[in-house]
Amino acid sequence: MKKRIQLKFLKWLMIILGLMGSVYVIQSSLLFTNAPIKAAKKIELQPGEIQLSKTAEPVAGMVNQWDITLRIEGRNQFPPPPTDIVLIIDTSGSMKDNDRMIKAKTAAEKFVNMVLRKDYDNRIALITYSTEVTNYTFYESGWSSQFVNADHKGLLIDKIKELEPVVNGGTFTQASIKSATEVMQQATAKKRNVVLISDGVPTYSYPPKTPYNQLIGMEKFEYKQNGYDYYESVKSIPKEKFNYDYVNPKTNVKAYGDGVRYRYAALAPDYEQMPSGSKNRLMANHAHSAIAQATITKNEKIPSGEFLVTDLYTIGVDLDSTSQDDEVVTGNKTMKEMASSEDKSFSATADNLEDILSGIAGEIVGAIKSAFVVDPMGTGFEMVGGIANTQGKIEVKDVLGKPTINWNVGTLKTPVSSEPEEDVMFAQMTYRVNAQNDILKPNVIDVEGLAETNGKTTIVYKDYNDKMKQEEFVVPKVKPIIVSLQKKLQNENGEDISNQTELFDFDYGNDEYTQNDKFSLYSNEVKKIVHPWKSDQEYIVEEILKANQDYETTIDINTQITKGIKSSFKFTANANEYAHQQIIVTNKKVSENKKITLNIRQTVINPNSELVIPSKGYYQSMIDGTQQSLNLISESTTKDTASEVSKTLFAKYETTISKQQKQLKIKDLIPEYYKFFGYIATTTDQELSVKHLSNNTEALKKNNEASLDYQINHEYWVTMFITPELGKDSSGELETSPRPYSWDYKVNQFRK
Repeated sequence: MKKRIQLKFLKWLMIILGLMGSVYVIQSSLLFTNAPIKAAKKIELQPGEIQLSKTAEPVAGMVNQWDITLRIEGRNQFPPPPTDIVLIIDTSGSMKDNDRMIKAKTAAEKFVNMVLRKDYDNRIALITYSTEVTNYTFYESGWSSQFVNADHKGLLIDKIKELEPVVNGGTFTQASIKSATEVMQQATAKKRNVVLISDGVPTYSYPPKTPYNQLIGMEKFEYKQNGYDYYESVKSIPKEKFNYDYVNPKTNVKAYGDGVRYRYAALAPDYEQMPSGSKNRLMANHAHSAIAQATITKNEKIPSGEFLVTDLYTIGVDLDSTSQDDEVVTGNKTMKEMASSEDKSFSATADNLEDILSGIAGEIVGAIKSAFVVDPMGTGFEMVGGIANTQGKIEVKDVLGKPTINWNVGTLKTPVSSEPEEDVMFAQMTYRVNAQNDILKPNVIDVEGLAETNGKTTIVYKDYNDKMKQEEFVVPKVKPIIVSLQKKLQNENGEDISNQTELFDFDYGNDEYTQNDKFSLYSNEVKKIVHPWKSDQEYIVEEILKANQDYETTIDINTQITKGIKSSFKFTANANEYAHQQIIVTNKKVSENKKITLNIRQTVINPNSELVIPSKGYYQSMIDGTQQSLNLISESTTKDTASEVSKTLFAKYETTISKQQKQLKIKDLIPEYYKFFGYIATTTDQELSVKHLSNNTEALKKNNEASLDYQINHEYWVTMFITPELGKDSSGELETSPRPYSWDYKVNQFRK
């Protein structure tokens, strides 16, 4: 029963969540300081006033990485609405386990100090219980009272420090609530609260009166033993139906039960005697009686018509909510049903009991009774690592593609300083973000080069007057650092050229941030990268040239030019001086490369009058020794006579190859209903009208792959001939005309 239990959502926050919609969690720890800061000055923060801040602090030694801190501060209301509190502490024997009593006393002392501050009109009464209940009356210098105010809180704290678990003491929860109700009758404050701390299920109760101590007034429960049907006392017994004067004649204890189990045999004379031979058995359920007594207390009213108890808080210590043990499950249910509402019931460990009691104190005296923060990531920012928070429950969920933090803050309960009378409280959340490439999307970085780390960040809270309010945090802006690499290509003369068929490969490094920075660029392309970088590390920019890429390379980084395929850059150590990195990698063709030219056309011979004549010729070409494929286009005509053929029919292509590259292979992409007839290639444009005719059978090559040798020659003129081929009909006869609607008329997209 010693596992950590999260605080419950407040009911009004559940309503807010329903309106807002779902807004996950990584609960690992970020290193940041929660140490108190100097208290806010009185003139800066008025009683009951809150202050919001949200900052982005660069992570030391890192570029494009920040720690985001949300902080809420509030000065306690002064004076808070007068509140009388009855503090009930379980002193049963089990409170010695896991140092529960020791930690309960420490938590209770802090609670007293938070609630009973100087000039606060609050008071606290103390009740302890095990098998019996003790109400404490305090005395000092002629003053005496069960309720202790700020002037006499030392008496209360001294008594709390003296508390010890009762050896073999049971848990008479019903009696403690009844006693608290009687003490509360003396309360005079505007608000009247009961706070109950217990580590177990009730094991004693007052026996009920007729008919609730009879079979007719009990409820059957699922329990089979020896063929009997079992019935237990109910949790709806009214006040007048309990025998509060009961004394056990055997033990002389004013309680029914054995102090061990929450169900105990209900026997005569206190309960109805079952007839001889009956298969029914009666059980006294002490947990149900405690719930019934809490219901009675919650329904009590004062003469003004107000309820006697404003809020009844219950804190179950080390009652593991995940346990399947019947005693533990029943203990948790009992604590929930006794509380004035589910959000007033808490499951605690001995270690976080102080935190929960401080939260209850914050609801009584704080500027904020409860709060909820919604914090979405900004475009181009990703959360890394965990979230560190001083209090409350955190979930992170994906909303519209953006991680969004939901922070159920609760009330403010941590003082900003260690001063004894400090009345400014705070809650804080810190997490780390990286900038990444989505930040380059339009309208994310403003004209000043800044980007918002988060989307609209809101807090919805209930103030000290129980009014619901909503405010926004000012979202911080940061300067993302962009590393930009541009590729340039030049010919042998140093003139810029654009070549969209050749890719150049680059690599930035292999640390955890740059290991994926491997990419390829065409000439005149620019690659921009945004992600974290280490400010104290030298990053190598390297162009990885392929075997057939023979170039002279220079790298320009922020106007500093280096010859060769490698250069480096490093960020300044001062985060305020981080600057964009402008990198230009230029490749110049070396002299042994040569420029080659291809002139090409397509001619349809023996055209069919019923067949569409293609207006364009499409070709696929490949330079030997590379995997570089060139897609070519030319005009397509039927011109095949000396008077028709001229240079104007040819499409001209120019490129540069190395001396090691000898051949360019060209294949005609044949349209439907056509077949390749042959090609003619010459190295000059002389006598085109004689040599580039289909009847030049001496020069005509029949295979559809023109192999052009550029080892000696620098230019070729090529004519590709195609001719109709209609195919055969279903009878196997040659067709004389194309099938209707068979031509698709689409432009060739080179098989894309």
